[in-house]
Amino acid sequence: MISILLLIPWIIFGFKNPNRNLIGLNQTKKSLLLLLGIEIIFFLILYLTLPEPTSKIAGLQSFAWNYFILYYAKGIIPTTVFSEYLDGNLGDKIDLNYQYVYLIVSLIIDYLILLIISPNIKKMFNRKKPAHNNV
Repeated sequence: MISILLLIPWIIFGFKNPNRNLIGLNQTKKSLLLLLGIEIIFFLILYLTLPEPTSKIAGLQSFAWNYFILYYAKGIIPTTVFSEYLDGNLGDKIDLNYQYVYLIVSLIIDYLILLIISPNIKKMFNRKKPAHNNV
């Protein structure tokens, strides 16, 4: 939830600057690099504050278990669902050894959300087809 809220400034920027366009988004190179930086910093803060592993409390060392609902759901939920669909143990392997996959998936989700909400997409659907002259 909190990671989705990080997108609000970029959504507003896109609607205030509908004539800008970079990789299909109403953004500038600077704004997308800023989003990338903030997303990486947010991920690193979560990763570095992860409690030390212990066998006494189930799931304590699990990134997904600690940050699933409120903090990083947009990266964890799609990764977990897709990896568990491919292989039942793949989600656990990613969670214990490859947490950076959550960051990559989160960046892909950021891109898709900004693309779907982009004013350019709305313009594409609102275009009228040119009339053909049959002479």
